[in-house]
Amino acid sequence: MTETRRPARTAPIWDAPITVGLLLVGVVNTIQTVAQARDLPLALDQVSAARGISRYTQVGFATGVGWAIVATSVASLVVAIAFAVPRIRDHRLAFWIPLVAGVVSAFVTIVLVAAAILADPAYLDSVRHATTAR
Repeated sequence: MTETRRPARTAPIWDAPITVGLLLVGVVNTIQTVAQARDLPLALDQVSAARGISRYTQVGFATGVGWAIVATSVASLVVAIAFAVPRIRDHRLAFWIPLVAGVVSAFVTIVLVAAAILADPAYLDSVRHATTAR
């Protein structure tokens, strides 16, 4: 029996430079995220002060969340590079890989930061007072 193989499809000429560009954007974004998330309690304290809320109190929890964000961001970048580079070498469509990795990383980051914010009783009190004052 002869084996029938599908003809190999090559990626469009624009795929490799776009994929590399998106991976570089991911590198820059990861560096910025790591720099900010390493000291998440301070960042949340500054946001609280800017909004007129008392100091952020859940420092231990926010520190753990910050490190989880760092791990997620770095892992997302590593996975994107690990999957995209071989596809680029094989001339297969790869631009979607850093896009998916970025969306997943952003979603996880948003959920984790929201959890850190909502864990602060001072923030919850300010929301409660803002809704009852209306």
